[in-house]
Amino acid sequence: MRIVSLSPAVSETLSLLGLEDNIVGVTPWCKMYLKRKEIPIVGTYLDINIEMLKKLNPDIVFIQAHVHDKFLSVLRSEGFNAYLVSLPTNLLDIVSNVEFVASLVDRYWEGKELADKLLDNIVYYKRAIRVGFRPRVYVEYLWPDKSFSTTGGLTYVDDAIRLCGGVNIFFDKKQKFFFPKDEEIISRNPQIIMVNIEPPFMGITLEKFLSIREPLKNTLAYEEGTIYLIEESVEANLAHPGPSFIINTLKRIAEVISSYEKLRKT
Repeated sequence: MRIVSLSPAVSETLSLLGLEDNIVGVTPWCKMYLKRKEIPIVGTYLDINIEMLKKLNPDIVFIQAHVHDKFLSVLRSEGFNAYLVSLPTNLLDIVSNVEFVASLVDRYWEGKELADKLLDNIVYYKRAIRVGFRPRVYVEYLWPDKSFSTTGGLTYVDDAIRLCGGVNIFFDKKQKFFFPKDEEIISRNPQIIMVNIEPPFMGITLEKFLSIREPLKNTLAYEEGTIYLIEESVEANLAHPGPSFIINTLKRIAEVISSYEKLRKT
């Protein structure tokens, strides 16, 4: 089976299912999850190279909801067997997506086993974390053009913060990802800020980040030194809802929130 995956979450899932050798096209963001680095780039979140797709002649094409919605009808009209993978609104949706992808690539049982592992991890945090006080958490995504977005209450990130003992300051926003105003962030006064960093900002210092996002100095998180820059990697990535979000990123979120609890008690 020849597979094109234009979703990092799907690419990671396929790799864990033992199908990396079947992947013939990806996005630039998929490659951190794959051992094979020579796989052709077929598209980004903004564009898909239809002519290259035709040359690759895939049996199935996976695209990511929220960024690729408009491409589904285009790809199907061109004769591609294309599937739009949903953007998870919670952690269980990540598990559901794993089973969905696995079924479409004839890895039903392997998908169930991976799903069970992810569910076990969710249950572990549900049992291990004792919630009393919940610190206010703001998650920011810093983009290459220096714009920034955050997560509302309808995402897997909001769900992860809750599971790990915090509360997303925008939990009441009935949205997925959106562009907040600085005044609104400041008025909600987060006690913890986690910033997802991707190229070209990899390796950026906190001082440099705050020169870009100076309004965040007007928050309790800045006063208490609880602003964390999280560079995108397999170990921690707030932007890609694949299996590693549950296997690895949950751990990082829990560590950050737990460290605030310890700071508060000193």
